[in-house]
Amino acid sequence: MLAEIFGVDGIIVLLGLLSLVLVIWAIVDVAGKAALSPGAKAGWIIGLILGTVLFGVVGLVVALVYLVGVRPRLERSG
Repeated sequence: MLAEIFGVDGIIVLLGLLSLVLVIWAIVDVAGKAALSPGAKAGWIIGLILGTVLFGVVGLVVALVYLVGVRPRLERSG
C-alpha cells in the first residue's frame, strides 16, 4: 500500500528520515542526561554520529539500543 502511494524510492527516503530523527533524538537525550558521566556521554554521541555518517544503519541500531535499553534504565535509576 505505501509503495503504491510513495513508490519504492519514497519509502526509502521516509525510512532514512525516520532513522535520522531517531538518531537526533538519541543525541539530544544523551546530551541532557545528568546520570551519565561526561565520558559515557561522549562515547554515546560519537557512536551515534559515526554509526550514522559512516555506516548508516549502524547509527540507527545504536540509537535503538540507547532509546530502548539504556534510557529506560537511566530513567528508573534517577
